[in-house]
Parts: sequence; structure tokens; C-alpha cells
Amino acid sequence: MTIGLSKDVAAFVEEQVRAGVSPDATTLVNDVLRSLSEHQQRPFLATPELDAWLLEAADSPTTPLIAADFEAIRHRVCARLDLGENSRFKD
Repeated sequence: MTIGLSKDVAAFVEEQVRAGVSPDATTLVNDVLRSLSEHQQRPFLATPELDAWLLEAADSPTTPLIAADFEAIRHRVCARLDLGENSRFKD
């Protein structure tokens, strides 16, 4: 099977291989598609712990979000994703 990738996707795959995420493009694409397949086959499980957390959150008071809240969220996301200073997600 031959699959055509758009230029940006092909560049991303090549970048990931160069970064050592996968030994080659074929393995990377197979791993990503296998992961997607497994994710789609697993049903979302609502556990008692999740139910309790959701009920607690629903009963909690809320406050309007302000600019500082969005900055804190952006900071946590960038830290979690290990994004550098030149990220498009940073101001």
C-alpha cells in the first residue's frame, strides 16, 4: 500500500524520525495508526471516582476567567508539552 502525505505531514514525520522518536517513517506511521486504532476500540470508562469528581466539581462555585487564568493555563500546557520560547502558543 502506498499512501501520499501532505508536505507538512511528511515534514513532521521526517522531523520526528530525526529527533529519534522512531527509527524510521514506516515504524512511526504504524505506531501512530496502531495507537489511534487502540484508542478508538477502548470505550470510555466512567468510574465511581470520575463520577464523584464530576459531581464535586459541579457543586463548586465558579468565577469568571480572567487574562491571568488563561496565561496560567497556557503556561501549564507549554510546560506539559515542553514547548520552547518560540512556540505559537506563547504570547
